[in-house]
Amino acid sequence: MQASQIGEFAGILWRKLESGGKMNLEQLQNETGMDLPETFAAIGWLARENKISFTNEDGVTKIGLYQEHYY
Repeated sequence: MQASQIGEFAGILWRKLESGGKMNLEQLQNETGMDLPETFAAIGWLARENKISFTNEDGVTKIGLYQEHYY
């Protein structure tokens, strides 16, 4: 995997989360067609940019787009 590809993978994952909502790791892989290293690289990229959030739902980690809330 080339470093330049990671940004592309991140874009694919971000668009899938935007259209499909929160997903677990298996769902993300199935929906994007990326393998595990590509999925993890994309998650790392988006997490570093503070674009995604992680929640625990019934013992399963779900990944969704980060949304700021102002109160």
